[in-house]
Amino acid sequence: MEKSNLNVLGISCYYHDSAAVLLKEGSIVAAVEEERFTRKKHDNSFPSNAVNYCLEKGDLEEKDVDYVVFHEKPVTKFMRILQTFVDVFPRGFKFFRESMPDWVNRKLVVRSEIQKNLEEFDGKILFSKHHLSHASAAFHPSPFEEAAIVTLDGVGEWTTTGISKGKDKKIETLKKIDFPHSIGLLYSTVTSFLGFMVNNDEYKIMGLASYGEPVYEQDLKENVVYLKEDGSYELNMDYFSFRSSQKMWSQNFEELLGKPRQPDAKITKRDKDLAASLQKITEELVLNIVERAHELTDQKNLCMSGGVALNSSCNGMLRKKSSFEKIWVQPAATDAGDALGAATYLYNHVLDKKRIPAMNHVYLGPGFSNDEIKKTLDEQGANYRRMEDQELVEEVSSLLEDFKVVSWFQGRMEWGPRALGNRSILGNPKKQETMDIINKKVKHREDFRPFAPSVLEEKAEDYFDITYQSPYMLFVFDVKQDKRNEIPAVTHVNGTSRIQTVDRKTNPLYHRLIERFGEKTGTPVVLNTSFNVKGEPIVLSPKDAYRCFSKTGIDHMAIGNYLVNG
Repeated sequence: MEKSNLNVLGISCYYHDSAAVLLKEGSIVAAVEEERFTRKKHDNSFPSNAVNYCLEKGDLEEKDVDYVVFHEKPVTKFMRILQTFVDVFPRGFKFFRESMPDWVNRKLVVRSEIQKNLEEFDGKILFSKHHLSHASAAFHPSPFEEAAIVTLDGVGEWTTTGISKGKDKKIETLKKIDFPHSIGLLYSTVTSFLGFMVNNDEYKIMGLASYGEPVYEQDLKENVVYLKEDGSYELNMDYFSFRSSQKMWSQNFEELLGKPRQPDAKITKRDKDLAASLQKITEELVLNIVERAHELTDQKNLCMSGGVALNSSCNGMLRKKSSFEKIWVQPAATDAGDALGAATYLYNHVLDKKRIPAMNHVYLGPGFSNDEIKKTLDEQGANYRRMEDQELVEEVSSLLEDFKVVSWFQGRMEWGPRALGNRSILGNPKKQETMDIINKKVKHREDFRPFAPSVLEEKAEDYFDITYQSPYMLFVFDVKQDKRNEIPAVTHVNGTSRIQTVDRKTNPLYHRLIERFGEKTGTPVVLNTSFNVKGEPIVLSPKDAYRCFSKTGIDHMAIGNYLVNG
């Protein structure tokens, strides 16, 4: 007889954004990406550190875990690789040959890898489908009893785009589009063509798009991607080479759009216009799919996941133009989120257990006590003062008022790619120069990329054209015309902003900081960017935080109840 309280460990790895998630008695106890421990951005290795953290947080040993669920089906994925090789033969033999050792040594032996890494585990090892994991990560932790589900990414086993319907605990797949036709791969192809890194820099293209005009839209529609009346789409594979090489575009692509930009070359008007054209087409493709989902499901709520669902400009457009009343996007929408979806799909859809509680925050990673923080600061010879919460809020809000840059390390680390007030770098948004200061001192990133604001939930409508909350920084909104000069450092060139609304109940200390800053300056908004430097993951531990702080020009660091001077 199966016991009523089950411990389920979800795992994703071997492609990008490896992660582990623990469901204990139907609640999400812990969720974390492996990169935060190894300090290797988008780490794809087996998430042994993440697994150990989840078990520790759940007060469990390996033998206490009932199920380990892997986020996809490796054999099915391998069969797609083989079929693709056959389809393009003799092209791609070198690409195929070079990929085989990784498949033989890791990707096809996932079961043994799990057993090797969890020696005391004697439960069941199961495998979900990639897009079912995405769909479950989108629906089961959502606030909706029933909803349409749209999943969009590069590719799973075969599926690249999926429409499903979720009701109570069950998910029904309705429509799908298979490889090689993929919005994610289209976006990644242009990302690579413009000299940026695939599976890392796609969000840069979204930022760059605001500086261009969609002058290549018609060329792309007529030649590269075909939009169909039923809401689906098709890529013209004459313009792509990702099936047979690491270079994603073909010679035809270059003949249509010119030579690719080299990574260190100056960004040209062509590059900006191509980014704008890609973004506009992506939004049209996604809107068509979402509208098709509305027709098929007759639902008022929409859930989304997959890497494409992190396109906040696209999500903002859907809020304005789609037929859905409410939209919920999984905060960890990449493959990291599949670790969650694999676990919840087993727990809710397969085992038919009580629906997991809706996610109301993403503070699911490691946290550290003041004693642990002090020990690190003493070991590093840091210059610090201890303060109570209110004193810390008072001091940091004054520093921000004086346009100082302050790193803010509090509580448990965020799950997903966004820093949401626990592993953040903060600045005063009231001068454009704040962007330049943070870029120069810390981030060293491209000047076309915008910074995001955190705003008090109750004040958001005063500054942004928003009628709903955005706690996970996944939607772009228009900044109100009369507020753009007040918060120029977080207003993008096109008058929009990717905002985080901060709830007093969910993150009371961060809320109080912004509130106090607002009382002092008249502006209840702070600039919020992730606590890391270019090329590194968001900091996890006090040691990571101090290392990042000490090698940058950050003025002060508020870490636990300590304020560290630079």
